[in-house]
Parts: sequence; structure tokens; C-alpha cells
Amino acid sequence: MLALSASILSADFLRLQEEITRMEQGGCDVLHIDVTDGHFVPNLTMGLCVAEAACRATKMRKDAHLMISRPQDFIKKFADAGADLILFHHEATSHPFEMIKYIRESGKMAGVALDPATPVRSIAHYLHAVDAVLLVTVCVGFGGQTYIDEMDAKVEELVSLRREKGLHFEIQVDGGLTPENARAKHELGVDTLVAGSMLFQSPDVRQLVRQLKGEC
Repeated sequence: MLALSASILSADFLRLQEEITRMEQGGCDVLHIDVTDGHFVPNLTMGLCVAEAACRATKMRKDAHLMISRPQDFIKKFADAGADLILFHHEATSHPFEMIKYIRESGKMAGVALDPATPVRSIAHYLHAVDAVLLVTVCVGFGGQTYIDEMDAKVEELVSLRREKGLHFEIQVDGGLTPENARAKHELGVDTLVAGSMLFQSPDVRQLVRQLKGEC
């Protein structure tokens, strides 16, 4: 079943509680918490205080997407803040198995994220160890961009590897999704659509979510 993950990078931070509630009542399944440090990507989003407040604001699953240079220093902190799934970037560490171990020891699900230019084969040797793989399908760290069409091939490769290896990790795509292209990504094999502008700018989130899930 398709899941919708609301990326709060596109929320109105002056009304964050209201915005998160609107996503939850609209039928979204996951709250996606975008964390950047101004170093791994040239942008700053939110720190622990905002992340913790966002986690308290909802019963949806909380995914912390750590777009930061030293994720190992913050895993326990975001676990304590209330994240359920912690995603680190493959490009940010030379020791992915250690990262996964740290996340598991914090009692959380472990996921890995890939920048658009990073090939799927770079994570093939540890796909069995993760709960989720997030493919960033725009320039990492910024909202409101256009989906990079070449990322469809990465989705297909990931789906093929999952099937060949008999694995069960969740496949997410993050960035550039619109009502016109989102459903097609699910048909490629994506389990979770991470969307910011598409959801938060929608005048009727419930209707949009039902449409994307094929319920109307």
C-alpha cells in the first residue's frame, strides 16, 4: 500500500502544530523531518528543539532525514527527540554498518538516503541491514524543485535488487513530486512518497491523499 510522508520543510513554521495536524487529519502516514547543517548541504532547516516539538505534535510515524556531515554524533539525540526511523546519507559516512548499529542500539529503525548522483550499487552490500532506502530525487536540502526524471531508473534498480535478494526494505522517493507524477512512482515500485510543496500547498489534503492512494 502506498504511504504519504509529509516533509515539514515546506510547512508554515509559524503554524507548525496546525500544519502537522492538517497533514495527519488529511490521511498522511508519516511526518518527514528534514535536518540540514549548512555543511553537508548549503542550507539550514531545523535543530533538535523543533524536531522534538514536531515529534510530540503527531501520532504519525516520524522519519528523521539527517542531511548532515557527522550523523553519528546526532543519532541518539534524534532518537531521544522521538524519531521512529532515522535516515543517514551514504555520502556522509565511511562506516554504514556502524551507523546502522548505532541506530538499532537507540531502539529505532535504520534507513539510508542517496543523493541523485550516487549509484544504487554503492549500497547493495548492506541493503539487507536497513529498513528503508530513500532516493533523493532533487538537489538535496531544498524544497520546491522539479523531479529529476533520470531517478526513475534508480527506483527500478532498487526494486529489482529487493526482489532478487528477497529483501523487504521500504523504498522512498523525496523531492519534486506533483499530483501529475506521484502515482507513477508508486507504479514503479515506490512504497512511500515524501512530499512537501505538493501536500502543504494543497487546499484539500484529504482529497489529494485519497487520489494518490487510488481511493477515489
